[in-house]
Amino acid sequence: MIIQINIMKILITTLVRNNATWLPQFYTMVDRLKSDMPDITFDTYIYENDSTDDTKRLLRGEHVSANLGHPVDSETRTQRIAFYRNSVKRNTMKRGHDYILMVDSNMTWGGLAFKCLLETLETHEDISMACPNAMVKTSLPCEFYYDTFAMRKGQFDSIFECTSTGKCHDRHCHKVTGYKPHHSSGPDSPRLVDFDTCFGGFVLLRGKVYDNDDIWWTLMDGVRDCEHWGFCQLIRKHGGRIVVDRHAKVLWSEV
Repeated sequence: MIIQINIMKILITTLVRNNATWLPQFYTMVDRLKSDMPDITFDTYIYENDSTDDTKRLLRGEHVSANLGHPVDSETRTQRIAFYRNSVKRNTMKRGHDYILMVDSNMTWGGLAFKCLLETLETHEDISMACPNAMVKTSLPCEFYYDTFAMRKGQFDSIFECTSTGKCHDRHCHKVTGYKPHHSSGPDSPRLVDFDTCFGGFVLLRGKVYDNDDIWWTLMDGVRDCEHWGFCQLIRKHGGRIVVDRHAKVLWSEV
């Protein structure tokens, strides 16, 4: 009798450009995840473009190094990022991965954050995409959620209530601006919060959603859109919930 053991497969993707400082940190975080969860097969795919530092030399594993000659202006940024993300998707979809972990450059994360997102998707079949409680490193201990643009909010919107009792707060914190936070942070606050659109730089997506030929990063209204708005709209159109798991804490910083 042959017993078939299904091993979970997860693809980790990231986009890099002039990330020579962060890229070794990324590989270290991935290696720790592999060591901590040996029963899961983790694959990586790196999309690099137009780096002028040592990023190209540091690449290992499966990757694409695209010398496209693209600018770094803010006007075309969203179009460029959508193009890169869609290029990665075309190159890696339908490979049989159960989940896709999409990591933005300059993110710091650990195994606990990943395990929280995985638990969320494993226990809630109606959730297609789990996002983290992504904080600006410089905002600690306020724990200010940084990726407000992907949520179609303003830069001074406090997504979650600050619980720090100290005197010093980030300039974006609602305790400084006086604006009411969108969600409370009391002991009865839910771990999972639904959003129409979000990202947060460390996102776990179901493989079957990633493989869907009708779901891509798109611009909805103009070149200054966030590419995630259209992407999340398509995910919800095809029946999936999008949540932030507040237990999955990661940090974004300028490196």
